[in-house]
Amino acid sequence: MQPITRLGVLVNFTRQGAQEALGHLLQVAEGAGITLFATPDICERFPGLQPSAIDQFIAKGAQGVISLGGDGSLLTAVHTLAGMDLPLIGFNIGHLGYLTAVNEEGFGRALEQLASGTYRLEERTTLVAYTDHHPTGTAEALNDIVIARKAGGHALAIKVALDGHPVARYLCDGVILSTPTGSTAYALSVGGPVIAPQAQVFLLSVIAPHALTARPLVIPSTTRVTLSIDQPNETALLCIDGRDTEEIPSGHLVEILQAPTPVRLIIPHNKNNPYARLSRKLGWSSSFTR
Repeated sequence: MQPITRLGVLVNFTRQGAQEALGHLLQVAEGAGITLFATPDICERFPGLQPSAIDQFIAKGAQGVISLGGDGSLLTAVHTLAGMDLPLIGFNIGHLGYLTAVNEEGFGRALEQLASGTYRLEERTTLVAYTDHHPTGTAEALNDIVIARKAGGHALAIKVALDGHPVARYLCDGVILSTPTGSTAYALSVGGPVIAPQAQVFLLSVIAPHALTARPLVIPSTTRVTLSIDQPNETALLCIDGRDTEEIPSGHLVEILQAPTPVRLIIPHNKNNPYARLSRKLGWSSSFTR
């Protein structure tokens, strides 16, 4: 792969230890011969960084972007960089994440590998929703798109159709449509399966269903999913990667499809076991994750 020597940095300063981690990152980047770009306000506190507005990263020659924080920080970075075609790498602060590829003790080694071209680019499927308010599509979701009841609201009756074919009417708190990447997020907490990131499928999960037979459903990634609220005078929330975007009144349709643009993640060469983080996070077997 082409050596990466110029990277933008997005930092989540709400995470404990973020300033110290950024100082460490800057130090090891200098040792690896990598130039880091950040917004001018951050550069005032860290003079070794090169100033650049986020929308000028590409113009400054950035070949990718580091998200410094956790999984939520990387999701925020995906939305911040939408349309910029810059690959992302997650540098983790604190607890082990699913999406963030590198823990703090590995910052130096990861940057050395990027500088030598020993990494790979991994494409992750994304989702997009079409509604009355977003006829050209919502922001793209790396993890999931959720239709859920409003806080304090009643259970919803949600109709589901796949490629125009009626499938189910669920009485529930909501429905999650997740990518393989998002199978370890909200969908996992409601009993969904873990799906390998490379699989060309989506996962439909039901939140708190009023039926024991409402099971998670794995569908091809080419499927057109249509959801609607099938009860009068009820309104649901449409959420993209955990962010409320709009209200969906009863009778209105939400159509969800695979988005045309995947998210590209930079994976250091030493991270050649895609299941290692999952095994560590879920405590499956310490012998597999050394």
